[in-house]
Amino acid sequence: MRRLFSYTLAVTALATAVVAAQKVTTPEELDKAMKRIAPAQGATNKAIQSMSWADAKAQVAIVKQALMDTESFWTANKKDDAVTMLKDSIAKVTAVEQALNAPMPDQQAVLGAFKQVGATCAACHKQYREQDENQQYRLKAGSI
Repeated sequence: MRRLFSYTLAVTALATAVVAAQKVTTPEELDKAMKRIAPAQGATNKAIQSMSWADAKAQVAIVKQALMDTESFWTANKKDDAVTMLKDSIAKVTAVEQALNAPMPDQQAVLGAFKQVGATCAACHKQYREQDENQQYRLKAGSI
């Protein structure tokens, strides 16, 4: 029984790593990756407000992974400014993770760090994203 549990755990971890390591190479994949972020950010905010730190950590991990997955897209398209903004966003998300990992997270500190993430997202959106008629973001035409 213990061996079966260990095997199942190992297979699950490997599958998670493979899924998490998906790299974005097309505008369509970029769009899918970016659309994972908004719901996770909303859930993160809700979790922080209710001081549900475990839930906040899980949602922040989704945001971070989605951001990390997009680096290959911006690198392949030689958009150094986008890579710089992306790395800044990842650094801000890492700061949120650090605030959440405190033995007794300070809600105001976590909220402050989380607001910084939104600011970095807005900078990239201003440069590379636009809203369609349904108020959904997409890659600006001609930006790559």
